[in-house]
Amino acid sequence: MRGGNLKVLVVYDITDDSLRLKVAEILKDLGLFRIQKSAFIGEMTSQERENMEEILRRQNLGPSDRIDVFPICDRDLKMHIQIGRGKFGRGPP
Repeated sequence: MRGGNLKVLVVYDITDDSLRLKVAEILKDLGLFRIQKSAFIGEMTSQERENMEEILRRQNLGPSDRIDVFPICDRDLKMHIQIGRGKFGRGPP
């Protein structure tokens, strides 16, 4: 991990197709990598994370829409397990 950076996992459940695509593009533009259809991970400084959270808050989410941002430490990420698609693995995605 680069100095002062934190790994961040962002997952979302957004019903509107265009807004869901917009959120995905925002996350990609911010340097996060898609690991599932509605899940992205990457490294950010605390300032970058605050900026991302502000951008995401400005999106017009519906009443049942949700975006979750989880900080993840390297130790926890190393315990990651992937199950499915014929793969089984441990460690960071």
